[in-house]
Amino acid sequence: MGMAQKTKLKLFKRLLFIALILVIVFNIGSTVFSLKEKYFSQNYWQNFKSLEKVFLDSQYVNKHPVGWIPDQTAFSYAGGKLIKGESPVLVVPDAPPLGKYIIGLSAVIFNNDSTFILVSMVASLVLLYLLSLQIFSNKIVAVLPVFFLSFEPIFKNQLIYAPLMDIFQLVFLIGCFYFFNKGLTNKRIMLFFLLANLFLGLFIATKFFITGFTIIAAWGLVLLFNRDKKRILYLILNLPVSLLILLISYSRVFAFGYTFNKFLGIQKWVFLYHQSFLILPFSVWPLLLLNKWYVWFGDKPVISDGQWLFTWPIITIISIITIVLYILKRIPREKNLEVLMAWVSIYLLFLSLGQVFSRYFVILIPILYIISLYGIVEVVKPYFNKYYENSH
Repeated sequence: MGMAQKTKLKLFKRLLFIALILVIVFNIGSTVFSLKEKYFSQNYWQNFKSLEKVFLDSQYVNKHPVGWIPDQTAFSYAGGKLIKGESPVLVVPDAPPLGKYIIGLSAVIFNNDSTFILVSMVASLVLLYLLSLQIFSNKIVAVLPVFFLSFEPIFKNQLIYAPLMDIFQLVFLIGCFYFFNKGLTNKRIMLFFLLANLFLGLFIATKFFITGFTIIAAWGLVLLFNRDKKRILYLILNLPVSLLILLISYSRVFAFGYTFNKFLGIQKWVFLYHQSFLILPFSVWPLLLLNKWYVWFGDKPVISDGQWLFTWPIITIISIITIVLYILKRIPREKNLEVLMAWVSIYLLFLSLGQVFSRYFVILIPILYIISLYGIVEVVKPYFNKYYENSH
């Protein structure tokens, strides 16, 4: 290839990369612009009294509520109440309080409960690109998972129905994987495993802590698969950091005089609350693949979810095939991909235990995009290289 052709190809790649970024910015930016009053208003505390009344009249407080409110309204109130000093066990206690504190902090800094949702949305896209870049050396390929995710209704709905916790979890999950991979390939193992566990702590302090075990199991599976005793030891030494983050998120509870045993009792209550969802096992698969949501409420046992997109079954099936091909050594090894494949397998098994909501897929879909893209690239690459050699 001549110098002129190389220059043109380099320019084309640069323009293509910029075009992909611009589409991502447009997809997210247009959603935010349509909700500009939600994201740029500064009247949270002025409306807090009316928000409190709506919450106190709702199903979160009363067996016979005056009105039902969605989760985002409850979280909006909880964020303000907790940041004012209320105990986390008294306001929406069915999940750890960190996400609600982030919402409250957003209200304190910006007088708006959703500003940090937008910040987290941008952070999740940047981190997803960096994680993808660990796997794909090509920047254009690495940005494709971000590009495709920006079209997903389930992702953009995190902006529309804000504030919810799932986008916080996504940021922390990707951080877990990114720094774990850095620890696999870098000499500063202790530092990067420390950062990975810091993000794990933020993850389990945001929503149901049991999901954190899927990450720990994925980490352990990868290290056992590679027989890396040294890194297993480093990982174990750093795990207490994640538990410390969870404890710090409940510091207000201890300030109210709760002992450590009572803290463990709170975690047991959270576990038992979520255990009630252990019904309709394997219902995750009809929802994920066919948009058939098996529910326990209403007149119809099966309904559809408006967030579902045809991409879900495609990337799920291709990801499963990629994992199988990887295990059978039919596609090249990529160390940075292994933790993603391990986590997806464990997380899907975890979701198969009971009833699911499509919001559980907010953290799943981005990872499926990376795995499925890797499978497609590695299967197609030999044919592409052969065609390129024959044409030259």
